[in-house]
This record gives sequence, C-alpha cells and structure tokens, in this order.
Amino acid sequence: MKTGCTATALWFSLWGSDDRFSVPHFRYLISELQETKIVDNHNWDLVVDIVQSIVEIVSCGDSQDPQLFERFMEYQVLAEFVRVLRICTDTGIQAPFLQYLSIFIQNIENYCFSNDHINNIIAHPFNFGCGDLDPYYISFLRAVSSKVNIGIISILVKVHGVRYCSFLPVTLYSAALKFSQRSERMIQAAVRAITLNLYKVSDDLVLQFLSTPPVSDYFSNLVWRLKEQCSHLDGHVHALKERFTDHGWKELLLEADKIVDEIYYLKDIISVGESCLSEAVALSLVNFLIFPILGRLLKTQQSDVSCLLPNFFCSYIYSYFSQG
Repeated sequence: MKTGCTATALWFSLWGSDDRFSVPHFRYLISELQETKIVDNHNWDLVVDIVQSIVEIVSCGDSQDPQLFERFMEYQVLAEFVRVLRICTDTGIQAPFLQYLSIFIQNIENYCFSNDHINNIIAHPFNFGCGDLDPYYISFLRAVSSKVNIGIISILVKVHGVRYCSFLPVTLYSAALKFSQRSERMIQAAVRAITLNLYKVSDDLVLQFLSTPPVSDYFSNLVWRLKEQCSHLDGHVHALKERFTDHGWKELLLEADKIVDEIYYLKDIISVGESCLSEAVALSLVNFLIFPILGRLLKTQQSDVSCLLPNFFCSYIYSYFSQG
C-alpha cells in the first residue's frame, strides 16, 4: 500500500468498532473524500476504502442514528461521489464504487434522490466493455429501480417539475434499454427487473413516456426478437430431423428455454395491469408474431414449410396468455 494509504489506514485503526459509526468519524471520512483532488493508481484503493466506509456507516446507522443521514445530506456526499467519478476513468475504482452505491441504495430507508445526483451517476459516461464494469452498473440501476415508487415520483415532480431529459424514471429506463440486446443471463434478468419495477409504478407521466414512440418500440423489438428465436428454433428442428446429435439436441433445448423466458417476461408486462402496456404488447404479438405464424400455416402446401412448430407456438402462446 502507498504511503498515503498507510497513513490513513493507521488513522482508521485508531477508531474503535463503536467509534466507527460515530458522527465525528463520519465527518472525518467525508473531509478525506472532499480533499481528494485526483484518483489514480497511487490512491484509488484508499478512495474505495473511504467510499466503502461511508456507505457502511450510513447503511447501518440510517435506522439507529438519524444524525448520520442528516450529515450525509448536509455535506452533499452524493455530490462528492459524482465528483469522484468524474475525476476517475479507471474501472478499477468505478466497479467497486458502483457496488457500494448499490448497497447504499438497497439499505437506505430515507429519500436520497434530490438534486439529480443519482441521475448524474446513471448518465455518467462509463467505459463499458472494459473489465467487469457492466454487471456492477446494471446492478446499480436495478437497485435504484427497486426504490422508485409513486411517492418518489410525486416528490420529484413537485421539486423539479417534469423535464423528460432528466426525469429519474426516464433516465433509468433509457439506461437499462441500452443493455436490452445483451445475451448475458444476469444482465437480461436485471433489465427485465428494472423495466418491470418502472411499469409497476403506475404513474401517468411515466406510463405516457413508456407508451409513446420511439420508447414504446421496445415492445415491438421484444416480439421481433421472439420471432427470430422461433425461426432459429425452427432451423434447429429441421437440422435434427436430418441428422440427430446430442450437441444439436442441447442447442435446441437452450433455444427453447430462451423463448420460454421471453414469453414469461411478456406475460409479466401484461400482468402489471396497465392497459397502455398490455395493448402495446398484445398488438406487437399479433402483428409481428401471431399473424406471420398463421400465414405460414396457410401455406403448408409448400414442401419447405414446417407446420408443426408454427402450430405449436400459436397453441402455446394462446394457452399461456389465456391462463388466469
């Protein structure tokens, strides 16, 4: 560890376990963060330790000592977090930084969405594709989405007005959709959780944004992707009919699982109970999947058309969405 880190580690060790959660120690950590003017290889581990300690203190002390959260807001610590992000381009600090922010968001009970600081973190130009940053970022978005509710929306509108370019649900949704085409299961699951959390808010302003083009194109894109997956699965079926292999069978099962996941997600959207969302999904299913499949069924006289799989999908989708 560098000299500066050693000195700070020594200072940290002077605080007992109880004192770690005291207001004076909390003030000291904040002042250390405020004095940080650059983040590089010499001090990034120290900065991470400070951020971790601040998050732990606020998360653990939020329900025990109201003064800690009051000091957190008074000293604009979220603004300091944004500043630290802006002076650091190394994913070595950005990844754990986002991890601790996710922990903070998940554990805090008080309102912490004022002054657009969370928005600024979401909109920060992270260098995605380098290292392991992407999962930490999408987990942060998921944590934020879990806290968005009708009460939060009302406060945001009352305090800041409605500016779609910086409205938290809009920023959050737009950021999540940038990952909607990713194939990693963890990222796919997070995107679905984020979108469903926002769909369930049941706020008219949010729903208007979600159901208006081009944002509403997301629903048709989902169905287009489902259609492509069905076509891909059809190809697997034909290939296995020509030549069966264990590898081909495993690939077919994987493709089928992906399709089932997509159908579950579409049904979850409809189950939210918002008519504008249900109509968008239903119209996309009918126009881009059901009608094309039925069209194929009407052309079964062509020798190269498989009617078994289209018939199966029509029956499966109908029965699935008809359930309770």
